[in-house]
Amino acid sequence: MCGVIGLIYEQPRPDLGRIAAELLKTLEYRGYDSTGAAIQGEGEAVDLRKAVGAPSVMVEELGIVRMGGQILCGQVRWATFGAVNDENAQPHVVRCKTHLYGAHNGNVTNCDALKAWLSEEGHRVRSDNDGEMVVHTVEHLFARELEALAPDRRGDPSERRTAMRAALCAAAARLQGSFAAVIVDPVSRALFAVKQGSSLYFGLGRDESGARFTIASSDLSSVLKLTRVVVPLSEGEFVEHDALGYQVHAIVPRGATPAGAPLERRPVRSRLRAKDIALLPPFETFMDQEISAQERTARDLVTLFLGGTEAVRVLRPYIEACPADAIATIAEELERLRDQYADEHIRELFHALVDRPAFRALLASVPEAVKREGTSAPDHELADRMVSSEAGFFADLLGMARDRDDLLAVRAMDVILERAEVAEFAIAVERFTELCAESLERGGRIYVVSCGSSFHAAKAAALFMNELACAEIVPILPGEFRGQYARAIGDGDVLCAVSQSGETKDLIDVMNYVIGTGRAVRRVALVNNVSSTLAQEKSELVLPLRCGPEIAVPATKSFMNQMVAFYCLALRLAERRLASLTLSAQERDAMARELAARREKLSALPRLIRDTFDTTDAELELAARQLFLCPSLHILATRLSAVAKEGALKVREVVLNHTEGFEGSEFKHGPNTILGFNTVFGPTQVDALLRGLGQALDRIAGEAGRAGLDGDSHRRLLQAATDSVFSAAAPFALSPREAEVLARGLDRSELHEALYADYPLIYVSGPDEQ
Repeated sequence: MCGVIGLIYEQPRPDLGRIAAELLKTLEYRGYDSTGAAIQGEGEAVDLRKAVGAPSVMVEELGIVRMGGQILCGQVRWATFGAVNDENAQPHVVRCKTHLYGAHNGNVTNCDALKAWLSEEGHRVRSDNDGEMVVHTVEHLFARELEALAPDRRGDPSERRTAMRAALCAAAARLQGSFAAVIVDPVSRALFAVKQGSSLYFGLGRDESGARFTIASSDLSSVLKLTRVVVPLSEGEFVEHDALGYQVHAIVPRGATPAGAPLERRPVRSRLRAKDIALLPPFETFMDQEISAQERTARDLVTLFLGGTEAVRVLRPYIEACPADAIATIAEELERLRDQYADEHIRELFHALVDRPAFRALLASVPEAVKREGTSAPDHELADRMVSSEAGFFADLLGMARDRDDLLAVRAMDVILERAEVAEFAIAVERFTELCAESLERGGRIYVVSCGSSFHAAKAAALFMNELACAEIVPILPGEFRGQYARAIGDGDVLCAVSQSGETKDLIDVMNYVIGTGRAVRRVALVNNVSSTLAQEKSELVLPLRCGPEIAVPATKSFMNQMVAFYCLALRLAERRLASLTLSAQERDAMARELAARREKLSALPRLIRDTFDTTDAELELAARQLFLCPSLHILATRLSAVAKEGALKVREVVLNHTEGFEGSEFKHGPNTILGFNTVFGPTQVDALLRGLGQALDRIAGEAGRAGLDGDSHRRLLQAATDSVFSAAAPFALSPREAEVLARGLDRSELHEALYADYPLIYVSGPDEQ
């Protein structure tokens, strides 16, 4: 995954290293193999510190935390190309053709070919890391652009920026894969942040002294540590920035827009707050915090499906009693307010909106008891009650409130927006189920294309759709879709792409293929990031997951909310199809009763998630103690193979142990042959082997002593014993007497048996008699 940062301040800061350390530690969940920072002060000299190790440790060991300067290029690495060593750590500082430094996040798949080309062109490539190939490639093309200038113009900052823009566009055409990168020209002191298939965020602001800064990062959380003002970036763009400003450019051609062309892009205020992506007490890890949050995020989604929160129900009568044109005016002004990003403008428009006669009339109509309930709590508690997609923005407004009416106004704004979002979500749900029902009636197919945890949620969706709605959907990986269904897809089919980020390149490629066929395939996105490429550019219908930022390495809240969303969708599709299914009257009545009961119980679903956490600690601890040293596991399930596969993925991601998830009955068709012969050896088995070898060496020493062999024979015997544990060849350096002693003291089969262990099996089952 990796993470990259590019940061520049208006003035040098003696504490830039401290800031760098905090940002790098924020990115640790994205990569902890290696850590690096390149910091530039007032001159062109660059101080590079990088080594193998996690940011939480290395920022101190490398002295990053004590550095000062004006420009930072930082990176945390999760190794893909190249071994985990200091040479492959990033950033990379290069001086082969000209002076540049930079780092990347993602994968450049033609890394080996680039390395060969760069070496032929005279570059001193020091690593096997694709990040270095990115920096050298840009350097090579930048140097070519500079050479085209007159010598006296090559140091001009404006000329160098123009040359770098051309070099980046040329590099984008040569670099294959998905990546984001930060490149710094130490002469012009300009940073260039590239978004080419991997996540990249850009922000700007002022520090505590009022000095300006700009920051680009792979992760929004690190940007939000410094500023809430962000500039949205799309795939195929780069942002050129210094401390005083920025300009977004196209890095690849877009229709009539050529590569390198400037693009209009206004700043916006992030809807998230720093606390939304921070590690909060009492949690010690992001993963534990994210798991605990699943109850809340599932409740938010269920509440949206069921029509909104209690606050909506309480304030709805007073809002609906207002004249329609007054509510329309409030909504219009609220939209204008949401477009602001500077605090002074937000405060001014907020107060102007509350002081409008229509809003004053709305506030006056609310009974005193309701006002008291809605405002009589500290700001942080009121902020936690916000539920619309602008909860973070409205939380900021609480701090700008002049009086209790302003506090109530913020609650009313949240409710007005939530009402609109509930209605919009209901329309999206109805449209999705309508598309599915139409496709099924016409004999079409519904494909749910997804990767990783999202694919496992899609497999659960197939179960829900089958059992509740008597409907078939096809959960499929992008590569398998291309191989098994791409040419068979037809008019009226539905393609649903599921992704937390909405930027999964494999899914975007599938969407592009389907769009390119020209067939009337209905395209749906189920995403968490509704501003993403899948949502904004590739789909005609978007269903939001509403689970907040995913800040742990393994998917937690997003996986849970995907399953909740699909369960709700299956329930609604079943209600829609009930009348058209070929059922007897008795069967239809039974199905109607079951669906009504499931809808009634839906609000209890989040509590079941919490109850699971609260009632299984002891059992989980016991299972963990039994399994944590096992090098390999199989998780088996009947019907619930989605859970088995997701569980196996979680073990692989978190513990880095080999684990497989299987449909239970499939286990007997081959995989069960490994039972008792687990050839992935764990610490317990290795310990047993070493103990057995120690006992064998002791026996050999005793036999050698009784045979009257000298010290040289003893040494040869001990060496031969250790050499032959896994070798069937007879030791050729031993005398006949020594070989006889070795044969009596060493039983290889006995040692090998110590390595083999039972293959632990975990069964996942539901309350199903079969």
